[in-house]
Amino acid sequence: MATAVMRLRLAVGLLVLSLATVAFAGPDKPIASVKSLTGDWRAIGGTSAAAIRIKPDGSYEGISANGTKTVGKITTAGGRASFQSASSAGSVTWSQEGGKDVLFFVRGDGRGSAKLERVK
Repeated sequence: MATAVMRLRLAVGLLVLSLATVAFAGPDKPIASVKSLTGDWRAIGGTSAAAIRIKPDGSYEGISANGTKTVGKITTAGGRASFQSASSAGSVTWSQEGGKDVLFFVRGDGRGSAKLERVK
């Protein structure tokens, strides 16, 4: 029960954050290969400690906004990317904001999103 409440809080918080920041995003960049996303990424805005490390094969691991470990895989097809983890799946878009690379993860079920900037 507590885990479900924490996930709901995370989803609501990320949704509010994403709605507030969508207007500032640049145009989406095509993602021809997951290798272009390799590196360390961290949450933008708010006080979330969410961060992931994406490997050249598209697999990732990190810490979610609620502090739990997350692992998954990003795949590409036709210049678009998607993600799959143990608990969710959805789309990934890549853009630039203020000269920085930004990834936007949106759950396919509409229950949350996350916006991360490249740090390495």
